Amino acid sequence: MGKQLSIFVENKPGKINKITGILEKEKINLKAMTIADSGTFGIVKIITDNNRRAFDVLKKANFLVSFQDVVVVEIPDRVGAFHRVAKILEDEKINIEDAYGFIIEEGEKAALILKVPEPERVEKVLKKKGYKLIENF
Repeated sequence: MGKQLSIFVENKPGKINKITGILEKEKINLKAMTIADSGTFGIVKIITDNNRRAFDVLKKANFLVSFQDVVVVEIPDRVGAFHRVAKILEDEKINIEDAYGFIIEEGEKAALILKVPEPERVEKVLKKKGYKLIENF
């Protein structure tokens, strides 16, 4: 199972730069990132090569940060790949609360990051269907 950090930030210029600057200074590699706007505040979700350390340094810099369990699954970089995963989860009556992804190898494979209510169950379901989980996130 993967972990992501969620960082609650004021929606102002320079806030993202501060986060990425801290990570760079601490030599923490940013693997995935998404930003959700909700007016005056936003939520920055990140996965790094050292989430525990990222959590500690961001907390020390007075950011409001938390961990969430996520499922990181490898899917083909093809039309309909996410749809097939969504259909499997719908058939199992599992809700996708949040999702984002990125290309690993263009035309070949991508990573899909899923926040779901029962990550362990989702991992079992997807493994049973032949999907590869990316564990080192």
